[in-house]
This record gives sequence, structure tokens and C-alpha cells, in this order.
Amino acid sequence: MRLLLKMIKLNRYKVLFPFLFVSFIVCGQRIVVKNDPTHDEKPIHFGFSLGLNFMDYNIRQSDWARENNYYTGVKEIKPGINIQAVSNLRLTEYLDLRCLPGISFGERVMYFIDNNDSALYNLTSDGGFQISSSFLELPLTLKYKAHRDNNFRPFLVGGVNFRYDLAQKREYSIDQIIMIKPFDIYSEIGGGADFYLTFFKFAVELKYSVGMTNIFSETNPDGKVFNDNPVYTDMLNQLKSSIFLISFHFE
Repeated sequence: MRLLLKMIKLNRYKVLFPFLFVSFIVCGQRIVVKNDPTHDEKPIHFGFSLGLNFMDYNIRQSDWARENNYYTGVKEIKPGINIQAVSNLRLTEYLDLRCLPGISFGERVMYFIDNNDSALYNLTSDGGFQISSSFLELPLTLKYKAHRDNNFRPFLVGGVNFRYDLAQKREYSIDQIIMIKPFDIYSEIGGGADFYLTFFKFAVELKYSVGMTNIFSETNPDGKVFNDNPVYTDMLNQLKSSIFLISFHFE
């Protein structure tokens, strides 16, 4: 009889132990609460964006410059700032159409040197020709979102951006040795991640933007050629803009 009771108790513990083990695991797991779970189900939502830009040029030198051993390039890339409004249209569960009109400010410093590595233009403290830009821009972007994992969701973006540079002068002069066309169309590609916070969605986005047209102009808009400093314009054949952007979205 005693042996039978011991066997009953032992079997009872064997049955009880798995339940206790599973309960311990479940209780030990951290419960994650989804913040704003219906945020991405809204047909339209808005926000704003702040960011940094790093402007560069893709330069193609002229045959004359190569034959005479003249060189030009971007000496220094300085960080600028972006300020944008965010408008987001939900197309499907994983795809959005976004419009981010805004303004951006930045600058580049170009160098011009001869075959002795002597600077041909050195009239500024930067030791080169400074080109400042103040863009009005209108990006149209498709955003492909992965499946949401708790309060995290990675994404990819791609689209076009229409930029108009308000800082570019209209005529060549002693100080304006390179003429840049103010309007350009950019193709853009990038990615980032959404973080769902208690009261809003925060996103970090990295994006590369490449100008699709040659923005270098040998003449004024009226067709006149500036002859006081021909060497600078003779050194260039093509300028295309490229911009790397780091953006912080609040939606």
C-alpha cells in the first residue's frame, strides 16, 4: 500500500513538472506592447523631417584640361541641413506614396590646379571656389515596408526629386567663375527603419540622390560667354550633382 502511494505521488510530480516549467518560461518572457498599432492603417498621415546633407559633384573634365594637365575636383564637402514636411498616402499594406516638400542648404568647395599643383583659384579662406546651394525641393517617393516586428519596421525607398537652386547667380562675373544651372531632377534610393513610440512614429532614413542632368553651363542664360576667366570653364565638360542624406522623420 505504501509503495502504491509513493508511485501515485511520483507520477503526480511528473505530470505537474512540465506545467510548472512552461509557466516559468511564459512568465519569464518580456511582454512587448505595440505602440499605436493602427498607425500604418491610416489612409493619410502627416509629419515633418529634419536632416543632414552632404553635397558633392561628379565631374567630367574636358579634353583640353587633360591634355594640359589641369585638374579640378571637390576639395571639401561640408554638411548642410534639410527641413521637410511629410505627407504619406497608404497604397497597400506594404507600400506607401510619399511627398516631402521642403528646403535644403549646403555647399561645396571646388579646387582648380595646374600641372605644378599650384592653385589657379585661391580667393577664399577655403582655398577654392565655394558653391553654396539653397534648394526648393519636391521629392516623390515610394516606400516599401517590411512586416512590423513589435515596434520596429525596416523599409526601402526610391523615387525622384525636383530641385531648384535659389542661390545660383544668373550671370558670370569675376566672383562667379562657374555657372551652375538652377534646376535639376534627381533619382533617389535608400532605406531605414521606423520606430513606433508612444505618441508618434520616429524614423531614421539614409538616402543617396544623384542628379540626372548636366548642370554646368558655359554661357550666361542669354547665351553670352564670359571671357575674363576662360580657363575655369574650359576645364569642365560636365557637372552632375550627388547628395547623401540622413533624415529623421517624425510622423
